[in-house]
Amino acid sequence: MIQKYNNINIGKNGEYFYLKDYMPKNKKTSLDKDAVKHSEYILKYKKGDPLIIAFFVKILNNIIYNYFYFYDLILPVPPSNSYLDVYPNAIVCSYLSALGTINTLERAIACYKGHKPGHIEDIESKKNDLMHISVINKYDFEYKNIIILDDIITTGTTFAHIKDALLRKGANSVTGLFLGKTYSAYPAYGFRKEDINING
Repeated sequence: MIQKYNNINIGKNGEYFYLKDYMPKNKKTSLDKDAVKHSEYILKYKKGDPLIIAFFVKILNNIIYNYFYFYDLILPVPPSNSYLDVYPNAIVCSYLSALGTINTLERAIACYKGHKPGHIEDIESKKNDLMHISVINKYDFEYKNIIILDDIITTGTTFAHIKDALLRKGANSVTGLFLGKTYSAYPAYGFRKEDINING
């Protein structure tokens, strides 16, 4: 069951937020046409489509301005080595910073080796990939309220790894903001069992 707050989905008791379900191509179903359309937007986003990036900038700008105004920083998660990725997360964060909505540090999170998305990679392999993702030491995160921006959350292992690293470096709080959450009937894909149903 999903908790919603003003059309934002809340996962794992407020640890992260996401816009809508994401359905990988091999899982697409006609049961939820809105999720299928949203998933196609995310795929275009990953390819760097400027109109889709602008579309998400507008949505995220509104969400952050209205609900996350007390946050200090937004940090983009680097892309995997997929041929689709062109680092649109950093582009979005740059736009949000230029608009004066929230500050960003585009290179604060580094990925030293490519990795497969969570819905393709098995969980053990995904955990091994985390040693290649790190938070750069030269930045000061003490007492900061930080948003981690990524396109998709699946198992949540990457987000949890980054969040723990930032908290160890003195961050006050770390929240995830995602364009989509991988939809699956199988609990191994995410936190759906832990979501709560409350209409805001």
